[in-house]
Amino acid sequence: MSETDRTESKTLTPARVGYSTALICGASFFSYLDRAGLSILVEPIKADLALTDAQIGLLTGIAFSLTYALFGIPLARLTDTGNRTRLLAICLAVWSIATAVAGTAANFLQLVLTRVFVGIGEAGGFPASNSLIGDLYAPEQRTRGMSWMQVSIAAGSWLGLIAVGLVAEAYSWRGAFIAMGIPGVLLALLIGFTMREPQRGRFTSVDTVAVTPKNWWSAIAAVLARRTVVHLLIGFAIVSFCGSGASAWLGAFFMRSHGLDVAGVGLLLGTAGGIGALVGAALGVAIGPTLSRRDRRWELWLPTIGFACLVPIYLFMFLIPSVSAATVALFLAVLIFNLTGGFVLSSLQSVLPPAVRGMGVAMLMLAVNLVGAGAGPLLVGMLSDYLAPTFGNDSLRYAMAAGISVMGWGVVHFWFSSKHYREELIS
Repeated sequence: MSETDRTESKTLTPARVGYSTALICGASFFSYLDRAGLSILVEPIKADLALTDAQIGLLTGIAFSLTYALFGIPLARLTDTGNRTRLLAICLAVWSIATAVAGTAANFLQLVLTRVFVGIGEAGGFPASNSLIGDLYAPEQRTRGMSWMQVSIAAGSWLGLIAVGLVAEAYSWRGAFIAMGIPGVLLALLIGFTMREPQRGRFTSVDTVAVTPKNWWSAIAAVLARRTVVHLLIGFAIVSFCGSGASAWLGAFFMRSHGLDVAGVGLLLGTAGGIGALVGAALGVAIGPTLSRRDRRWELWLPTIGFACLVPIYLFMFLIPSVSAATVALFLAVLIFNLTGGFVLSSLQSVLPPAVRGMGVAMLMLAVNLVGAGAGPLLVGMLSDYLAPTFGNDSLRYAMAAGISVMGWGVVHFWFSSKHYREELIS
């Protein structure tokens, strides 16, 4: 089938939009199931392979995020110049196979190598998914499309943990990795053979459609020319540093500080976190278009307000001795993160020309994964090791509280980003 045959016309039927959205959301589900699943398998992996907290920090953080950062830019270039559906299918297959292979790892190095290949696959999948959503939904409805992606991310990040915890309890952490990887390969085949490519930039007016940059550097320069994007990159990197440092260690935190086992953690995170995530993402689907029609700056105002509220909520969760109270705080924190996620991604699509939208998403994910997911879990792990002689099992509690304290710095940059947003809108 030729490229022309596989590309949709300018007008898409609601059924085709819904089907394409469902496939993209399925890919997002497996992407975040893999990341979240690792977080509740930390303790059995550590015990089985005799790892330190610092090694776990490397495994959950920089082994994935550094690879993601290195491959994100070149794969984003393919997103902006090639067939996005085909790229998504290939990347999904790569990270799913790597996840399944992780179940056979015999030592730390082998596990790290599987995370490297997961990082390669996801580096191309996320920009392609976001670029596709940007061309499936009209600008006023785009927060809805992005929030549907957030629903799938919520399901993968939280509800899937129930199944991962139960599988790990019955078949060990190795069986859990295999169970997470195989379905993704099947979905990759479905995307590759049945999903069509929407017309690139179909909601952008002719006078704002930029010529495709000739190389990576000119594409990066085009992205950084937008002041909205510069502050968004800085702000989201800081917020992600705090959030990733917390989320990567949540399973271990509830085991060490509240005495839960792996199945109990999976159930707690999958219910309290899962319900909070789905409620937050569903709110984004419901209120996003209404707020965008009222004032497009709500795409950044809402995240600014939400992230400001997260700091006291997280500190309460880490420091309160009651597991019930910590669970309520977890519910609220996850709700806010998932409510705001679709708005952040939509705002990026709204200020960037179609020719560099994939690059913009890749640069956002580079900031998120290199600064956030890379440094966050590692530094929390190192600080926990440092505090362990004094605080014992509670060293992780205080290390996570210290990491979350700098989120206010990111909130300031989100506010600055909203100041430039209206003048830089192009779609």
